[in-house]
Amino acid sequence: MATVDVYLEACKVGHLEKADFKHVFGYDSHAAEALSLSMPLRTESYSSQALHPLFQMNLPEGFLRQAIERMTLKQYGSDDLAMLALLGPNQIGRTGYALSGQPPLDPSADCPELSDLLGSDDSLLFEQLFQQYSIRSGVAGVQPKVLMDLSDDASTDLGSRATLTLQPFIVKSWGSDYPQLACNEFIGLSLARYAGLDVANFYLSDNGKLLVSQRFDVAVGGEPLGFEDFCVLQGKGTREKYDASLESCTHTIRNFVSAELLRPALYDFFKLTLVNTLLQNGDAHLKNSGIIYSDLKDYRLGMQPRCDRKLAPIFDIVNTTAYLAQDTMALTLAGSKRWPKWKALNKFARQHCGLNGKDINRALSEVAAASVLVQPLLQQLSCQHEEFSAIAEHISELIKQPF
Repeated sequence: MATVDVYLEACKVGHLEKADFKHVFGYDSHAAEALSLSMPLRTESYSSQALHPLFQMNLPEGFLRQAIERMTLKQYGSDDLAMLALLGPNQIGRTGYALSGQPPLDPSADCPELSDLLGSDDSLLFEQLFQQYSIRSGVAGVQPKVLMDLSDDASTDLGSRATLTLQPFIVKSWGSDYPQLACNEFIGLSLARYAGLDVANFYLSDNGKLLVSQRFDVAVGGEPLGFEDFCVLQGKGTREKYDASLESCTHTIRNFVSAELLRPALYDFFKLTLVNTLLQNGDAHLKNSGIIYSDLKDYRLGMQPRCDRKLAPIFDIVNTTAYLAQDTMALTLAGSKRWPKWKALNKFARQHCGLNGKDINRALSEVAAASVLVQPLLQQLSCQHEEFSAIAEHISELIKQPF
């Protein structure tokens, strides 16, 4: 695969090619909207030895990548540009791809009901979904997951259900290396929500095998939103997702979040750091934070984007020390990946998040209250899913500990 056309929704805006061992992206002359905060409109092309971070962002990894390649390797090959063209418009964010000169591929797929997924006792359900939807799933991450639309019987808060129209979701399962990961993530997301962080709607299937999350990169009316993770915004490839610090993330927030939204974004990032530390989430890397926005019309080199740019809702929060007892933080704080003590967290809040003592105490009390609120949910899931009980006990003991 030498060249692919790059789209924003249904509009072609440029082309990406690999030539002379470099990847080169150029905007079409008629393009009126930028692809990315990190790639404003300009006449000069963007050249990179490796695939540009924006185009790496949604490349499938691990289980998903291997499965797609098994299905398509003979016909399309295995390079990254071929993978982008195969996934077409089925990506997180607004960007889509197509074979040069051809319309984007968009394989048809049925839209099951959310209630059917959540209530199914079929132990092979995810395998069936994976066969059907993997080729439509431009989403990163090493754990098994697919993008799919679901209809009816959705829920707006934990434990209740109300009818909604067709909505886009991410459906996750887990491999043998990380058993009961769906219950684990359900607890992590619940803890974040109880702490007052913005979390998209999420659900756990009755049998505990599926974690279903509503996509936050699609607006209520169905329009796709721009999304860029911190890897893209820091100019790093996916393999560099652990090669950064929490301090650098606050610089990313200051550089890209709208000025009027900056203070709450830094407050929430500090509170997220408290949640990840309390829960011992060793997977809180650069790809698990991002910024969303509506559009980048007429955003050119040397200009400021006109749209509101805010911290994306929280996602992918799990306890990792239940699987890897000696696991550490994904990103450094004060030069170390050891789980930080309160002194380091307090200094981070003041020096890098710009918070005062009142802000810090409020964040601490919100996270402490959330840790109490989530305990009954841990007990409930432990009773419902015996295999989760040991992990639940591990998490329960962790979140009881003060900073």
